[in-house]
Amino acid sequence: MNSAARSRFTQWPGLSRICLRQVHAGRHLRTEAAFQGPDAHGPDAHGEQIWVFSHRRSDQIIYSFDENLNVFHSLKQLPFNGKKTKPAKFRKDYWSPMALIKFPHGRADAGLSVYQKLRELKHLHEVAWTDELRYKRPEEFSKEDKEKIAEEESKARQYRPIRNKAQRGTALNAQKKNCIADMAAVLSGQGSGNKIAAVDSPGGSSAGLVQVSVRWANDQDKEFAESWPENVEHGMLNEPSPP
Repeated sequence: MNSAARSRFTQWPGLSRICLRQVHAGRHLRTEAAFQGPDAHGPDAHGEQIWVFSHRRSDQIIYSFDENLNVFHSLKQLPFNGKKTKPAKFRKDYWSPMALIKFPHGRADAGLSVYQKLRELKHLHEVAWTDELRYKRPEEFSKEDKEKIAEEESKARQYRPIRNKAQRGTALNAQKKNCIADMAAVLSGQGSGNKIAAVDSPGGSSAGLVQVSVRWANDQDKEFAESWPENVEHGMLNEPSPP
């Protein structure tokens, strides 16, 4: 092989690398017709509605942007708190909407922020519980517990029945009351970076809180929160929409 042919042959690896580089670079180019993800300001803005689902038996909570639960994403929100505390198969018939949080049109950013805060608080309740969770509540006392309490009180001693492992897992699953209290706190603007605080100027001056509507399946559930901010309007889920 002469020197001219050898020089042309040695150029092929460099040319192949250049071609491959151009092909890979072209794959990352976006066109106007390409999918751009959810539009936070479109007609069906992603984040303007947050559905809160509760389990009929265990009081577990799932947050969703869609009124129809997604099995994969729903199971990811259910923690493992012990044996038989997380179902192997998701049954939609055990879940029902507890509340619907609605934000004004164009404020999907506030909805996304609230959704993030609620998910973070739910996770915090499930992993950062205090020693108080170890003890039974009065409504959980069995007949033997009541007899033991009376016996210890007769001896001027205090006794508090303790939950076993399965009962602690059940108590950790029951996040309905915590969820409602979290909703009241987050919708009042608490939390660093909470976008529920309205901004009316480029400089970032606050104009109060974004007006929010909360629709309940059972209007008595809202009483689990100590108080609600003035920017929250309550209603029922089955109320007919205004014409």
